[in-house]
Amino acid sequence: MTDAAEALRRGIRRVVLAQAVITFSLAAAFWYGRDSGEALGALYGGATALLISVWLGRGVKRAGASPHPGAVLGALYANTVMRYVAAIVLLGLGLGGLKLAPIPLVCAFVAAQFGVLANIRQG
Repeated sequence: MTDAAEALRRGIRRVVLAQAVITFSLAAAFWYGRDSGEALGALYGGATALLISVWLGRGVKRAGASPHPGAVLGALYANTVMRYVAAIVLLGLGLGGLKLAPIPLVCAFVAAQFGVLANIRQG
């Protein structure tokens, strides 16, 4: 494994761990402050953000493995579109289909996105 690939793997792991900690912390706060239904909504919103981050990491690794520069750009664009579609579908399913509490779901989804900040400081 090259140094760049190893750094990418460590960065993805750091982001996913930070997002998981944020998600479980918010779910515990909603459980303690409200009820288990709102905690479930927070878990779902955080899990959606976590899944999208994992897809981002896999897409970047897959695009980096391509020998053609044009294919890399196309793969990254396709990955971006798929992540946006997945976010809309999963959040819509949680809110409309599963009837989860909207405020905890959206709060956890947004807060988990800040887990990406865990990878800003390269150490």
